Amino acid sequence: MQKLNKLELFTARPAILFILASLFTPLKIYGQVKRESDTVKISEVVITRKLISSEQPGFKFYTVDSSRLNGYTHFFLNDVLREATPLFIKEYGAGLTSTASFRGTSAGHTQVTWNGININDPMLGQTDFSLIPAGMIDNVMVSFGGASMDLGSGAIGGIINLGNEPSWRKETIIDLAPGAGSFGRYSGMLKVSTGGDKFQTVTKAFLNTATNNFRFLDTELAVPGWKRREHNQLTQNSFMQEIYFRRSANVLSARIWYQSASRNLPGSILYGYSGEKQSDNSLRSLVSYDAVKGNKEFFATAGWMRTDMRYTSFYDTIGSKNIVNTLIIKGGMNFPLSESTIIKAVLNDELNLVQSNYYSGKVNHNNASLTLSAERKKGKWFGAALLVRETLDNKSLLVPDFSAGFELRTIRGEEHYIKLNLSRNSKIPSLNDRFWNPGGNPELKNEYAYSLEAGYKLEHRLTSSFNINSELNYFNNYIRNMIQWYPETDFIWVAGNIGSANTTGLESSASLKYAFNTFSVELDAGYSYTRARDISTDETSSGQMIYIPKHQANSTLQVSYRNIYSYWVINYAGRIYTTSDNSGFLREYAISSLSGGYKLKIKENIADIRFKVDNIFNVSYQTIKYYPQTGRSYFLVLSFRFKV
Repeated sequence: MQKLNKLELFTARPAILFILASLFTPLKIYGQVKRESDTVKISEVVITRKLISSEQPGFKFYTVDSSRLNGYTHFFLNDVLREATPLFIKEYGAGLTSTASFRGTSAGHTQVTWNGININDPMLGQTDFSLIPAGMIDNVMVSFGGASMDLGSGAIGGIINLGNEPSWRKETIIDLAPGAGSFGRYSGMLKVSTGGDKFQTVTKAFLNTATNNFRFLDTELAVPGWKRREHNQLTQNSFMQEIYFRRSANVLSARIWYQSASRNLPGSILYGYSGEKQSDNSLRSLVSYDAVKGNKEFFATAGWMRTDMRYTSFYDTIGSKNIVNTLIIKGGMNFPLSESTIIKAVLNDELNLVQSNYYSGKVNHNNASLTLSAERKKGKWFGAALLVRETLDNKSLLVPDFSAGFELRTIRGEEHYIKLNLSRNSKIPSLNDRFWNPGGNPELKNEYAYSLEAGYKLEHRLTSSFNINSELNYFNNYIRNMIQWYPETDFIWVAGNIGSANTTGLESSASLKYAFNTFSVELDAGYSYTRARDISTDETSSGQMIYIPKHQANSTLQVSYRNIYSYWVINYAGRIYTTSDNSGFLREYAISSLSGGYKLKIKENIADIRFKVDNIFNVSYQTIKYYPQTGRSYFLVLSFRFKV
């Protein structure tokens, strides 16, 4: 066993050295670089107006746009976030539940929105990223800490917004992309967009099936040996229809998104398969209207979402049946007080109607909020933002939340900024925490957190061909009234506000880009140190919280010449503790992925062949104990773009 550990560390050592070499200075990662040559040009999404706020002064954001997402057409949101952002992704394995951790917070402290509307499961209070195909999305914006409050409430860690936007080009484009890979995986993506500068329609369809019978190292055996993962089949379908109308600066849009997934749950390697099966079906719809009247902007959105989850096993043949209908109304306006000051008001109301055989009857829950914010910018040298939110949880008014950010240019004529922000954010308990039978507690209080962040950011052009971007941030979060489930009897666990936590750390990121004629090379890298402590008791305050690595790093090297392109991605996570006393842990790991392709242009049409190898060195690792991750795997995609 010791020899095996040394071998895995040896194979990971080049990756670790590469990451560390990339981090000799704190620089910033950007996911907004166009990966096109002068020979082959692929149409990019053109955003005419930002319905979702861009960077506010003093806060940290991270954007992955359509050019980066093009490489993940056949993959899922967890793959994008793992490789293209500094978030730590916790996964049960290929095709199984996947969630994110912001700065040492839990999955329940992460909110996912779709075009500004909350799509977290109200029963669980979180989102499974493995169910969201990346090809359905045009851009991803990640808002850290207090920056999330401009989009929604409750995201103590942060918000991940999934956006869809029209191109407003007068053309018809058909994208067809079949793919095949290891472990019985086959998928296909179809996208049809057509229209002009007044009307656009976009249709997307995605199919995916996989056996996921990969080999893994079973370290729980008396003599560790290789086994094959069984009962891990997965089938997924996704369909989205978008329609946009534009008149002058006013835009009316309608979007419908249907998803279905059916999967076997193989269980842990400790207990094995117990006949667990789960099906997830969701239908999301949005109608939005955005208007400009003089110097004022107005927006209104109405949404209806329905989710249906069914679960069964050998030991629970009746299983869990959960149906949730969610109605959302959101509207607001932006208006300037002066040339440098803008006021924004937003009203949001969300009603959840739940039917579950694990609830005592039907549950209706309403959450409404009013948000007022102001943003002031003086040229490019000073910026400030202030936000205040009042929340009505059913019939209870919560203590108001707030965020304040400040940004100042430090060097005249240079894009160098010092940033500072402070926020108070509240998270309302999930419906399972309140109403699950047995154990739910309707009297739960909301969690709340005070967060402080300070950072330094620079964007510098050394020459016309060479750019440097960087950012260094310090953060500190104090979370109170944390909801935890604890044993009341030998058989019943109950929910209570019994936890407190403190997470603090440093984040550094870097981007170096060189481009000359048809050749370009870019190195992106990031490192974060997170100290997460459970300060509920003196006994737990000294150790690291479970499933939050202290050290994490990622790095991407991109090289392209004419029609040829390649990417080398490395993800590193340090030791992950699995027990509160830190006696149990998962070993550190570094995973390398390599992909490349060739684009061929035939008149107005484009053919693209792309090949990807994940986990090149076949590292055996886990992010959750007893749930092995996939070893080396391959995937081939043939993409065709036709202009009609």
